[in-house]
Amino acid sequence: MSHVYAISDIHGYGSLLETLLQHVHYQPEVDRLFLLGDYVNKGPDSAGTLDYVKELCDSGAVALQGNNERKWLHQLPTHAGFAASQWLQYQQFIAAMPLWAEYKEYLFVHAGIRPDIPLHAQSPEELTEIREPFHQSPRYMDKTIVFGHTSTFRLGVPPDQLWYGDGKLGIDTGAGHGYYLSLVNLTSGIQWSISVTRPENITCRKLKITGASGLPK
Repeated sequence: MSHVYAISDIHGYGSLLETLLQHVHYQPEVDRLFLLGDYVNKGPDSAGTLDYVKELCDSGAVALQGNNERKWLHQLPTHAGFAASQWLQYQQFIAAMPLWAEYKEYLFVHAGIRPDIPLHAQSPEELTEIREPFHQSPRYMDKTIVFGHTSTFRLGVPPDQLWYGDGKLGIDTGAGHGYYLSLVNLTSGIQWSISVTRPENITCRKLKITGASGLPK
């Protein structure tokens, strides 16, 4: 059986991303993996994480741009601590990343979308930086929008839990703030989480998903 996985806001914790994928026995030849941006900054190993994300993409995963990747597009290599040739490779990889992806009943995006504007008319800034206008809007499309960018503890739930909106699923559990990195299996409805400060244990939680549509309650 193939599975659809999503993860967001890895923030330099590529080793923990690898741990989670190994834990769930991710099989790139049959499973689908969507990475929703913010692979870099805040955490311990931005470059190594971006290298690992590229390996995953080479095996079939889809990696979206986040606002932190967009910062790298406008940064000089001397400020980032990289040789110019290495920096250019990272920038080329980031520039080729899509801003959103659709798969079956899901729309994947880093931050969200502005209500009542067609996807093709959304700006990169809206797709990678929007917060309240998206979070507070009622459902306006027939897909569940899976997003990151705003850590779930900022949306009023404990930091290790996902956030459920009206046709929305927030999956950034705060790795960049010292909390958790979560891998979500949208097929079986399971969230796997690992603490960035206590990575010895991986916890499992069932998602609040109802019906074949996969729409949050």
